[in-house]
Amino acid sequence: MKEPNTSGALSLNDTLVEVEGWTAEFYQRVFNEALDQQPYIFGTLMDVDEGMDEFTHSWMLKSVLALKWAFQKMGWRQTILGEEKWHQLLESKMESYENHQEDEGLAIEAIIKENSSPNTLSQLFLYVLENNEVSEAAKGNLLFLLDCTVEAMEMAVLQDKTESDT
Repeated sequence: MKEPNTSGALSLNDTLVEVEGWTAEFYQRVFNEALDQQPYIFGTLMDVDEGMDEFTHSWMLKSVLALKWAFQKMGWRQTILGEEKWHQLLESKMESYENHQEDEGLAIEAIIKENSSPNTLSQLFLYVLENNEVSEAAKGNLLFLLDCTVEAMEMAVLQDKTESDT
């Protein structure tokens, strides 16, 4: 397979389709780079699979790699998001999720709307759901992980821009 072109910006949906065509070797290389570039984010994502089967967990990781790839294609450079910032984000999101717990379950639409990029979060969430059978409990965990990751990866880009401006 020819190495993917990283120039120009494509929609996230186009990037998700592109990721589907990656060879196993290229996927592994991009994954290893992501783990090196964002060890706290990807380390957590690899370890946390609450209620998710292995297949769903791998689709979640694939969706996050697609997000990273889309950022890279747009020329958005990221710095490593520190462990403290990552844990603060996780705690903040956990509080938000507790506040959105209803008798019928988690208020998914309200949570998505609160994300800094609700369309991106929605696309990634639907991408995983459309390709897997996911229990209600696993949906909440999946949404939480994607929600935290979208915000964290954006923070890493903004952090880079802030640091380079000084």
